[in-house]
Amino acid sequence: MMFKLGQKSRANLVGVHPHLVAIVERAIQLTQQDFQVFEGVRTAAQQKLNYQKGTSTTLHNSRHLIGKDGYAHAVDLVPLINGKLAWDWNGCYKIAEAVRQASIELNIPIRWGGVWDALLSETRSMTTKQAQQSYVDKRMRNNQRAFADGPHFELPLSPQYPQF
Repeated sequence: MMFKLGQKSRANLVGVHPHLVAIVERAIQLTQQDFQVFEGVRTAAQQKLNYQKGTSTTLHNSRHLIGKDGYAHAVDLVPLINGKLAWDWNGCYKIAEAVRQASIELNIPIRWGGVWDALLSETRSMTTKQAQQSYVDKRMRNNQRAFADGPHFELPLSPQYPQF
């Protein structure tokens, strides 16, 4: 089944870097799991609230905030199950598979909130579920917290995708 971005998703892509928009547009064509662009650009006030609630680990350097190039560099893609938003890991894995394929096809680097220490294209030898579990296991072995954010995708910080 082929899905397409809805009006709300398109509205939430306004202000997001065109490379990330291209990945999302290709991913919706490839995915086996429908999704909604839940969030793209985030205000500083919303970021502060998310940080205080513990749903974000960054306060001032979130990739959802507008960078010096005038764009946000992150999106949250939440699975739609029976037409409703569902923070569901199985759905997130399917979306991540599609985003990874889009990233490879378009030759645009992307980092996923399920695996913070690698680009998605670097995990192609395993499923996204295996990559996420490997990331968590590695963090646990090193006595580090593994913050897993399945819906989150971002362009990695670089001169091409600057912060502030």
